[in-house]
Amino acid sequence: MLTSHKFKVGQAVRIMVSTDMRLQLKRERFTVIRLLPETPEGQPEYRIKSEQEAFERLVAEREIAAC
Repeated sequence: MLTSHKFKVGQAVRIMVSTDMRLQLKRERFTVIRLLPETPEGQPEYRIKSEQEAFERLVAEREIAAC
């Protein structure tokens, strides 16, 4: 059971930190699709998806915030 994750499946989040500045500026809303294991550094990861995109994104917990 993954208890170290801050966000839950189905929760709405926004990307706050990204190498793609357009994602930070748009403040697009994403939904958490799946909880993934922590990285070797201990950072929980997630699969998120926007209604405007046909694909899922992989993000670390430090890159997103609740809406």
